[in-house]
Amino acid sequence: MASSPSALMRFQSACVTCVQGGQRFVGRYRDFLLDPGTLFTLASLVLLIAATIVTPDGLINSEHARTWLYLAAALAGSLYIWWSAIQGIRERDFTADIPVSFATAAALIIGQYSAAAVVAVLLLLGGMLEEFVSARAGNALDSLSKLLPDRVTVRRNGEDLVVVLSEVQSADLVLIRSGDRIPVDGVVVQGTASINQAAITGESMAVERRPGDTVYAGTLNELGALEVRTTKVGEETTLGQIRRMVEEAQEQKAPIERILNRYAKFYTPAALILGAFVWWWSGDILRAITILIVFCPCVMVLATPTALVASIGNAALHGSLVKKGATIEAMAKVTAVAFDKTGTLTFGQPKLTTIQPLGILTETDVLRLAAIAEKLSEHPLGRAVVQAAMDRELPVPDPQQFTVLPGLGVQARIEDGEVVIGRPRLLSEQGITVDPEIQARATNLVAVGRTVILVAHNGQIVGMLVLEDTLRPQASSVIMHLKKLGIRTILVTGDNTVTAERIAGELGISEVHAEVLPAQKVEIVKQLQAQGFDVAFVGDGVNDGPALATANVGVAMGLGGTDVAIETAEIALLSDDLTKLPHLLSLSRQAMRAIKQNLIFSLSVLAIAVGLAIPGILAPVTGAILHELSSIPVIANSARLIGLREHHE
Repeated sequence: MASSPSALMRFQSACVTCVQGGQRFVGRYRDFLLDPGTLFTLASLVLLIAATIVTPDGLINSEHARTWLYLAAALAGSLYIWWSAIQGIRERDFTADIPVSFATAAALIIGQYSAAAVVAVLLLLGGMLEEFVSARAGNALDSLSKLLPDRVTVRRNGEDLVVVLSEVQSADLVLIRSGDRIPVDGVVVQGTASINQAAITGESMAVERRPGDTVYAGTLNELGALEVRTTKVGEETTLGQIRRMVEEAQEQKAPIERILNRYAKFYTPAALILGAFVWWWSGDILRAITILIVFCPCVMVLATPTALVASIGNAALHGSLVKKGATIEAMAKVTAVAFDKTGTLTFGQPKLTTIQPLGILTETDVLRLAAIAEKLSEHPLGRAVVQAAMDRELPVPDPQQFTVLPGLGVQARIEDGEVVIGRPRLLSEQGITVDPEIQARATNLVAVGRTVILVAHNGQIVGMLVLEDTLRPQASSVIMHLKKLGIRTILVTGDNTVTAERIAGELGISEVHAEVLPAQKVEIVKQLQAQGFDVAFVGDGVNDGPALATANVGVAMGLGGTDVAIETAEIALLSDDLTKLPHLLSLSRQAMRAIKQNLIFSLSVLAIAVGLAIPGILAPVTGAILHELSSIPVIANSARLIGLREHHE
């Protein structure tokens, strides 16, 4: 007895957890639960269960099935099916609802209330399951709309005002405190903060944001305070674009699905003709009704959209936005992937990789001098130098004077004297002697794609800084994974040949096209297609726009990038993570295999059911059960794609 209080507490805790889980479920799937199809399905199901409890033998004995509960269950379900059939006829979309409408109407006329109820409930349950798969797949992104705060603090005319989110305008200065959700897309003007961007980019770790950095609506400010200048609001934000494209993805249908629907149009007259023939041949109208029930193409038509929507949902949950179902089909056929270099295989930003002291100063001293001189510079090379110093936690005070020199160099006065930074030629033009050995070393580094700048202190060269656009850490493993999948890889870049070949060599890409213009990238894609390859082009969406549009599948690096990427690419890698690419290829191939499995299974069940219905072995109720139960394996086979995980090597 001593354990009773503990058991009671566990029971109460379980009940609370159950209630909370139910509340979360209702909150997440509110639209699905309030959909008319769901409401009619549940109403018909509840009435059928009640009728079965009151009159259990009514399922097998039509005389006992003529009760008001069976009739109510049949009408609740049939009315919605009839309405759907009428809507389909008006739109010239001859779906499975039409033969089922004939079947349920005929069953009601001859007094087979239980048969009509079972047929209606099972057909509606199949549709409801499909809608649930769709709701589950899109739920992760649909929930993003709830990530935005209702009210926002805006600084206008020196005053801090709290306004509703809809009143925030572009160029407004928005204040973001620690723990706040960021309500707009914008650029940090002041402050430093740790931002959790998992909801948008899928990044597991928070990232630091400083003045000049971009932030996105829906992300969380974990620590720090920011002033953000608004660049996009409402549906123009990255969050709004995600929602819009997910809706488009769920509305659009792949070519394979349209073909099935076209064939489905022939099923309706075929079912009616076969049913009429069986009635004439056997004189048994129940057999004709059974034929109408089992001959419906709903399971076959269900085979494709469930798999495509589940695949789109899986991609979204892993940080990739697929615009439409047709992309899944196209991705499954890809046999060659062409990569842009800058911003795709590399970060697209210079990074200080080497510091070579050329005098008595240490490496740290050279970096400190360069960072102070470059602190006010807006050039990417200058920012890279300052960032390197900050990464080492070096003090970087403002220079006393700062001048930008013609030729992308800077001259600054600091406490220790005068500092000049620039390429060797610039320093020579400033009257600073560049030793031939230093000149030769710099020339050799430039020849292999590096950027070299020299640091002079009080007229003497004290160090050499080497910068380069570094490879993304996952690029090499992605290329290796693609090769294992049998995919041909190509590097297509506008960069110089030496740099392109060096990058390709490091990654194991044997085919390189360098120093090409955007139009030439399109020609390369077309040449690959003419050779029989289905091409995916991966780029950052700037100069790659035409190639992204020409390829069989365009993949843009980062949805937060350019509008060109969003409009021309079929897929956006939200976190700029190349490892998503092999996953998308594997996912697409498995989706197409699932569709083929679904079609083979549904055709087999159709053939068996028709064969059993003609001699009268199947009755309307058993035929409906067999037909609708056959949709469960199809939906389950598709739904498993949502949980398909990435395999990292």
